[in-house]
Amino acid sequence: MAPNDTLLASYPRSGSTWLRFLLFECVTGQPANFSSVDTYGSWKGPGVLPGGGRLISTHERYCDIDRKVVYLARDPRSIIMSEYRLRQRQGTADGDFDAFVPLFVKGKAGPFGSWNNHVDFWMSSPPSYRGHLHLVRYEDLRASPEECLAEIVVFLGMPVDDALITRAVDNNTLDRMRSKEDQAPPQKFKRARSREVRFVNQGLTQGWKTDLTPHQVGLIEQHTGPTLTRLGYELWREAP
Repeated sequence: MAPNDTLLASYPRSGSTWLRFLLFECVTGQPANFSSVDTYGSWKGPGVLPGGGRLISTHERYCDIDRKVVYLARDPRSIIMSEYRLRQRQGTADGDFDAFVPLFVKGKAGPFGSWNNHVDFWMSSPPSYRGHLHLVRYEDLRASPEECLAEIVVFLGMPVDDALITRAVDNNTLDRMRSKEDQAPPQKFKRARSREVRFVNQGLTQGWKTDLTPHQVGLIEQHTGPTLTRLGYELWREAP
């Protein structure tokens, strides 16, 4: 990686696709689609940041870096539902949701480990200790996208263009993101077996309160409680 590269790090299903689309338009001034965003967010993408740096999206964890990091965090009680729906879409969901919950909270449902370990790694990383990590909560981004984007743009060392930010938000609403999903090249979603389950979900922030059972919430909070609290999320149920 080049010295001026910035990472956009997140745990899967945290809303990074939406944030990447928003930042692509804020940084380049061009309309975002799945092909263009993937090109600019890859390791081989062009430099669009000050000093020729790239904005590289990743779910991986790195232990030997000290560079700027935008870390997008989302409530795991929402992530777990989004992840399971994606598995259903891809035809890779083994068992029912009740069986998926303990696998998810123990970090055995995918290649990136547990949500709390992922968050704790980045919040305790060298960039975080040296003031080079900018934390964005997905829920705050949903509630105040223009304000959150302006803060990220400043962190990236770029001038804030309010009109550009507003246009980026307007161009990437839920309906427009789903339209872009429908227009994306077939290979983008080649693993998907059913388009009834969307890659772009509803973007809800509180849906878990009605969709999860008290037992499921308790199990999730039992494993993630300290990290939830660290990020300012409220615990909802007593651990079982």
